[in-house]
Amino acid sequence: MAIQNLTWSVVIPTYKRAEVLIKCLGFAAQQTLPAKEIIVVDAGLEWQATKTIVLRDLAAKYPQINWLYVQANYASSAAQRNQGIELSNADVIFLIDDDSFMYPNCAKAVVSIYAQDTKHQVAGIMPKLEDLPPDVKTSSSSTKSTINFKIITAKLRALAKKVIKDDDIFIPYDFSFPKYSLPPELKNAPAHPVPMIHGARMSYRREILRQVKFEETLKRYAVNEDNDVCYRASKIGMLLHAVDAQIFHLQASNSRLSRFTTTALWGLNQTVLHRFHNNDIAQFKTVFSKLLRRRLVTQTIKDILDRRWSLPSTRGMWFVMRNYPQILAKSPEELRVWYPEFQHKLLDRDVSK
Repeated sequence: MAIQNLTWSVVIPTYKRAEVLIKCLGFAAQQTLPAKEIIVVDAGLEWQATKTIVLRDLAAKYPQINWLYVQANYASSAAQRNQGIELSNADVIFLIDDDSFMYPNCAKAVVSIYAQDTKHQVAGIMPKLEDLPPDVKTSSSSTKSTINFKIITAKLRALAKKVIKDDDIFIPYDFSFPKYSLPPELKNAPAHPVPMIHGARMSYRREILRQVKFEETLKRYAVNEDNDVCYRASKIGMLLHAVDAQIFHLQASNSRLSRFTTTALWGLNQTVLHRFHNNDIAQFKTVFSKLLRRRLVTQTIKDILDRRWSLPSTRGMWFVMRNYPQILAKSPEELRVWYPEFQHKLLDRDVSK
């Protein structure tokens, strides 16, 4: 299939981050393969003001794109993504964070791989993560020094994450990831299979996202929502890492929750997802308890190395260890009623501090 016969859209959930969102949208609009749709689902109270700026400064500049800027039904990245997906009519849907900046050729490089996949064996594709945003200039020696320092720092952080495991560890529902090989029609494609794709830089065929919804029981900061979707999608088709498609993830810090809360939700959300999708809860409990004990140690080390003397990540892990058994004791039907309220109490306590 020719790349011109495939359309793409981007869905972006956002909340109280107008400045970085507008920059993100600018990069999405400037793609060498123009988007069919750019869809923003905004959960902020000032969403209309931000919408006005976007329509005035960006949509008017790129009239060939269908711009949809809507108010979120409620504040939850999972629900906001589902809402945006329902609005999209494109063949391929990019799901990125509001602080993910696409390089000019990012969409074209990804969509071209989908176009070569004529048998639809590929479910999702992840662009390559870059250390610097696409608009950084490297003209002066001082700028080059600053950039080199940032690159070195980013690589050191990546190395540290490999040594002390990353916070996005996800246990597969059947305890193994599917293994795929590139089909003949993709043997020369600049891509390779991966078990999971990063939530800040996802893309999927729309047909996959019609089958695999984001879990809306996870409210607001829906950590592990991306792992859940990409694992279930990987059971339908392969996931690829496109090495010629580039994207930068800023990881803006404003409007973020405390480390205690994010650590707690990492573990509790994963427990809920396994209660929904895992048929061997006894084995999950065995595997998960070992993971929690290991991460209790690594999170304590991280807290100390980063001089977080209140040990928020450590306390978050203890919170998970105390509370995950009651999640496993409930039925999925009970959890869909009980867990949202439990999350609200945890989030409200975080906000009140």
